[in-house]
Amino acid sequence: MSKKQILFGICGSFCNHARVLHELYWLKDTYDLHFVISEHVAAASTRFFKNTEFRAELEQLSDAAIIDSITESEKIGPKNCYDLMVIAPATANTIAKLVNGIYDTSVTLAAKAMQRNDRPLLVGLSTNDFIGISGANLLRYVSRKNIYTLPMRQDDVVHKPRSASACFDQLREGIEAALQGEQLQPIFREAL
Repeated sequence: MSKKQILFGICGSFCNHARVLHELYWLKDTYDLHFVISEHVAAASTRFFKNTEFRAELEQLSDAAIIDSITESEKIGPKNCYDLMVIAPATANTIAKLVNGIYDTSVTLAAKAMQRNDRPLLVGLSTNDFIGISGANLLRYVSRKNIYTLPMRQDDVVHKPRSASACFDQLREGIEAALQGEQLQPIFREAL
């Protein structure tokens, strides 16, 4: 039996990259992973990772070239070769663009291609403004056909009371649920 082809979109929220990478190393044995990274992820070195180091980590997890431009993302639709797309971490900016039909980055255009092909999309949002417009955008987005969210929790109720982050340790369960056309429940988990 061949492995499911998972397109993994990675946006900013650089502080969560290590958490996502940790889970990807567990997922690579079950799924055939492919990556599309935002232009910011491709270009920015941060206190968490140098861009070249992060890219090298991803390259260890896939035999396919990393998609990092709109030009390459545009090819995803006609190829129709992915079973599911995961965007994790997904930034509030990315979700705002998707819910409003703005496809001007490599990740948002890849998501549009998946929607065109009627394939499921799983979102793992991380934002300091969930209890605000960012949460409203996510809820609007996941109300659409084939769009699912990872469970989430408030990550620091004392210092960042409006903030929420996806439970990235639930990626495997979220992927399996989305492949079955189901939303992993409960969506909101107890705060840390």
